[in-house]
Amino acid sequence: VLTVSYLERNDKMNKNIHYYFSLIHFQIDDLDIHLVLPQTWQAIDLYHAIAHDRESLGKWLPWAYNMKSSADEAKFIKTIQADMAKERMIVLTILVNGEPCGMIDLHNLITSQKGEIGYWLSSKYQGRGIMTKSVREVCKYAFSELNLKYVDLIVAVKNGKSARVAQNADFKLMGIKDNLIHNHSMAGKIFRKINSN
Repeated sequence: VLTVSYLERNDKMNKNIHYYFSLIHFQIDDLDIHLVLPQTWQAIDLYHAIAHDRESLGKWLPWAYNMKSSADEAKFIKTIQADMAKERMIVLTILVNGEPCGMIDLHNLITSQKGEIGYWLSSKYQGRGIMTKSVREVCKYAFSELNLKYVDLIVAVKNGKSARVAQNADFKLMGIKDNLIHNHSMAGKIFRKINSN
């Protein structure tokens, strides 16, 4: 169920109210997490998270090196909004206690068949179970609302953190393939979660 909420923020002496459309909501300890539709007001925080973690993100997600400003992030958000309107993908911003700090998506969608999941999260919130829970919740949505038969999660062979997320979210390792990711330059592990309904 898509719910509309709002967030009051004090940005440089100004009080701003941002509305957001939340698809998924959950709590982990003192953290209130919403997976929301991407909007351009999120670009500044997302860009700062990317800039802060550029080296660690760029190791696995080369696009992080090309994101040079919050304007670049806002442009990216507009592009994915257009792709979502064409049902090519579903992208959600991860809000933790109201702060945009990562994204999760379903891409390479084939209607009622399959999709692939991708994500990134600010180092500020890693290690708290946020990504594992987000992946589980997006898979529930993919299976119940999109009727997908399975979801794949492809990670670089040396990306132990993402492999642990896949395993903790009940994905099974299907195999390893050379030249699978990063413009066919890196081997990848293919994890899969099958719809049990």
